[in-house]
Amino acid sequence: MSLEILFVLLLFAAAAVLLATEIIPPEITALGLVVALGATGVITAREAFQGFASETIVVLACVMVLSRRLAYSITLIGLSARLVGQFKGAPAAITARLMAGSAALSTIFSNTSTTAVMMPVAIAAARRAKTEPARFLMPIAFASMMGGSATLIGTSTNLAMSGAITQAGLDPFGLFEFFWVGLAVTVAGIATMMLVGNRLVPMRGGASDGEGGEELFLAALVVAAGSRAEDKAIGELGLPEIGAKPLAIDAGEGRLAAHPRRKVHEGNQIIIRATRDALSVLLDDDRFLVDGLSENTRGRVGAEAILLPGSQWIGLSVARARRQLSPEVALVGVRRSGYGRAALVGLMRLRAGDILWLVGSEDGVAAVDSDVDIYLARDEEPVAPGRREGWYTLCALIGAIVIAAAGLLPLSIALTAAVLGLILSGRFTLRDAFAMVSWRVLILIGGMTSFGLAMLQTGAADWLATAIFRHVAPMGLPAVLVALSVLTVLLTQPC
Repeated sequence: MSLEILFVLLLFAAAAVLLATEIIPPEITALGLVVALGATGVITAREAFQGFASETIVVLACVMVLSRRLAYSITLIGLSARLVGQFKGAPAAITARLMAGSAALSTIFSNTSTTAVMMPVAIAAARRAKTEPARFLMPIAFASMMGGSATLIGTSTNLAMSGAITQAGLDPFGLFEFFWVGLAVTVAGIATMMLVGNRLVPMRGGASDGEGGEELFLAALVVAAGSRAEDKAIGELGLPEIGAKPLAIDAGEGRLAAHPRRKVHEGNQIIIRATRDALSVLLDDDRFLVDGLSENTRGRVGAEAILLPGSQWIGLSVARARRQLSPEVALVGVRRSGYGRAALVGLMRLRAGDILWLVGSEDGVAAVDSDVDIYLARDEEPVAPGRREGWYTLCALIGAIVIAAAGLLPLSIALTAAVLGLILSGRFTLRDAFAMVSWRVLILIGGMTSFGLAMLQTGAADWLATAIFRHVAPMGLPAVLVALSVLTVLLTQPC
C-alpha cells in the first residue's frame, strides 16, 4: 500500500466518523475533503472541484426547484388525494394506498417534497379512520424512498451514481433504467409493511396529551435573578393554571422532582410540558426566561416546524440547532410522539417527525420556511401557488422528462430549459428558485464526488475492493453482492 492510498483511506475513515457524529456540519466535512485533497496534490484543483461542475448537480438542482414548487401548490395535493382514494377500508388497506401514492409521486419528485405533500393527506386519512397519524406517516416516508429508486431523478443517490460512472468513462444510466428494480423493491416493501411492518410501526400517544386534546411541547423556564418567582414553591407559581405542567427542576448539580412545595431559586431551570398558548404567555412573564429565547429574538410570531425524513437537522442537538437558526427566530419547545421524559430541551437530539415550536419575527420565520428540510405549518400560511400555476410546473417537468426520454435533449438541458421557461414566463422569480434549492445537499454530493475521483485515481478504491473480494469472492457472486450491499447500508447511515 502506497502512502497516497493510506492517506486517502485515512481521510475516508475520518470523513465517516465526522459524518456519523456531526461534530461539524456534513457539508463542511465535504468541503474539508476537497481542500485536503487539493492542498496535498493528491488531485489537481480542477479535479478537486470537478464534482461541483458535474451534470448531476445541475439535474438535482432543477429537480429540487420543480418538485418543491409543486409541493407548494394545491395541484400535487389534489393529485395525491386522487391516487390514494377516499380513505375507505381498514387501516392496513389505507396504508397500502398511501404508500402506493407516495411511491408513485416520488418517481419524479424528491423524497422530501413527496413526504411534505403526502403528510396532510396521511393526517386527514388518520382522522377519518380514527387512528393515530403515526400509523400512516412512517410508511409514506419509507415509500417515498423506495419509489424514488425507480427512476434516475427520483433520488439523489441514483443521480450521484450516474455521475460517478460517467467520470469512470462509462455511459450514464438512462432515465428509466432503474424502473423494474425500483418497482420490485417498492412492491416488496409495501407487501412487507402490510404483513409485518404494520405491526411494528410505533403507535404512541403524546401528540395530544393535554386537556381537550391540546398539543404539549417540552420546554424549560429559567428563574430570573431577583424575580418574583425566586424562593417561591412550585405550587405558588400558577403554571398549571395557564396550561404548563412542571415536570422537574434542574438545579445544576442534579435534577429534582417538581413537588408543589419545592422552592425554586435563581438560575434553576423548570422543565415543563406546555401548550402553545401557555408558552406565548410565559414569553412575556418577567419571572422567567424561556430557554432558547435570546435578546436578538424580536417579534412574537409563532410557528410549528416539522422535521422531514432525510433532513440535515436530524441528529443535531437542540442547542446546536438554535445556533444555526436565524438570530431573529428562537426554538423554544419540542414535541415528540411518545416522549415522556423530563429532559432539558437543549440536550435533546433532533429526530425525523419532531415538531418544533418557533417564535420570532416574520423575517426570521420566513427564513426557516425557505429551508427545504423543514415543513412549516403556521396559522397564517402564505398564499400557495394556484391550481393553474401548479399545472404549468407539472407540465414543464413532465415535458422535460419526455424530451429527455426520447433522446431529443440531455436530461440536464431539458430540466434547465423547464426551469428557465417558468422563470421567464413569470411563474416564479430567480430568487424563489435559489430559495428552493437545498445547497447543503449539493455541496455534500459535489464534495464526495470529488473524493470518489481521488479514490479511483490513487488506487484506493481498487485496494479496498480487492480486500473485500479476497475474503468474499470464493463464496460466489451472490455473496459479493450481499457484502457490497451491507457495506453500502453501513456507510449510508452517517449520511
